[in-house]
Amino acid sequence: MANKNMVMDESRICLTSTLLKKETVRKIKQYRFHYLLLLIPVIHQVIFRYFPIYGIVIAFKEFKMSKGIVGSAWVGFEHFSELFGDIFFYRVLSNTLRLNVLNVLTIFPLTIIFALMINEITDLKFKKAVQTISYLPHFLSWVVISGFIYQLLSPQSGFVNILLTKIGLFSDPINFMVSKHWFTPIYLISNIWQGIGWGTIIYLSAIANIDISLYESVELDGANRFQKAIYITLPGIVPTITVLLILRIGNMMTVSFDQIFNLYNPSTYEVADVIDTFVFRKGIGDSRYDYSTAVGLFQNVIGFILLIGSNYFARKANDYSII
Repeated sequence: MANKNMVMDESRICLTSTLLKKETVRKIKQYRFHYLLLLIPVIHQVIFRYFPIYGIVIAFKEFKMSKGIVGSAWVGFEHFSELFGDIFFYRVLSNTLRLNVLNVLTIFPLTIIFALMINEITDLKFKKAVQTISYLPHFLSWVVISGFIYQLLSPQSGFVNILLTKIGLFSDPINFMVSKHWFTPIYLISNIWQGIGWGTIIYLSAIANIDISLYESVELDGANRFQKAIYITLPGIVPTITVLLILRIGNMMTVSFDQIFNLYNPSTYEVADVIDTFVFRKGIGDSRYDYSTAVGLFQNVIGFILLIGSNYFARKANDYSII
């Protein structure tokens, strides 16, 4: 009897497996064009994300282009010792963390507030217009944006200097772009202008998924629009806010290279030079591929630790996390 039951169980398992395979094949055929489209990002990730991983070994070698990665001599942690003894590295590390903290304190909450404000617009045409206008800067390259900023802040013909001198705030024009005191405000303002609209997309999607009956319930209790936003909308997007904050903390060691590279200059290195631009100058400018790889590896390891750590504390605090 036991053997008969075992045979029947095996038959059921085989039948279920066959049906699953047939269903899988059917779905693949049905959505074949979707899978073909999916191949594009998969191939991109494999080529540009996974293949270069082998190059990490350069950080532990005295890399010579003529000898290649395999033929270059091992030097162990020599580049990391040099890294931690480099005073300029501590400067770029400090600048990277400072600019990222300022980003978290400014653009992160402003994006949430802006999303809540857009959600409260009742005129659909006006709402779409506001969203479209706020999205547009995201599609401009930092080369274009930096050119616009240089023209706007030019000490000779810039609108800002002309306005400030006309109203008497400053007697002489200011060369904003070579002043280390003005770099951080310029960086933050340009970052907010370029990214705040695009950053609202995820929040607006999360808001759209909030149960409409919750709004109807509090409305019966006499809640106004501000109270509905504070007590229904904001708590409803807390999971989304938590996940995006975790990802943001995981990127604390990375600042937009394009933005910094197009806005900074040797006069502002003291406050503007970050890890990404430091790696660029060391790797491309000085041809020190091994040293720049060591810096990049350190950057990624710390970023990974921050991501895992923030995810752990978020899960402990409110049960919302990435994994």
